[in-house]
Amino acid sequence: MVLAAAGPPAWTARVTWTPSREPPAASKAPGPVVYVAWHRYNLALTPPLARLPPGLRPTLVMHDGLASRGLTHEASAWLGFETFVFRRRSPVSPRDQIAAYVRSSGRSIVVLPDAGGPYGRVKPGVLRVAADCGAWVQPFVPRVRGAVVVGRTLRHVVPLPACSIEVVWGDPLAPGATAEACQRGLDALGDA
Repeated sequence: MVLAAAGPPAWTARVTWTPSREPPAASKAPGPVVYVAWHRYNLALTPPLARLPPGLRPTLVMHDGLASRGLTHEASAWLGFETFVFRRRSPVSPRDQIAAYVRSSGRSIVVLPDAGGPYGRVKPGVLRVAADCGAWVQPFVPRVRGAVVVGRTLRHVVPLPACSIEVVWGDPLAPGATAEACQRGLDALGDA
């Protein structure tokens, strides 16, 4: 179902990047980058992130819940993404599982810092993962023309085939940045 919804836009979207295709954090970071965007743009992230060069394309971080596994894990792989799935009921915290993955793989990741709510508010765990890995944080927002918005609690932006997506990179945040700094960085990008 997710592949049917995400595939055509991923394959047909016109994607641009502001100010450039390379995320600003990539030029500052000798290692992995933690990309952050709001959860409401989950489906709109696929087309632009899939078009990043392989060395810049992040791994998608997901939890092991039934809905997540059934709806997004396989679709993400079919769209060409590596995924890392953390276990919510593990004796090791999700934050430590994700940090261990980044340290051992050297891969950048994309995380939705408001996943699970409250939406539009950065949770501090994402910044702790970045600090634990010495990773820069790259806020960004996909501005979509040609999308529908669905949902009540969380208003998901769902891109349509042949849409136009402009990725706007925010100012990168150095390792050790606070949740408040990340919140300001995402808020400064506005609502797409």
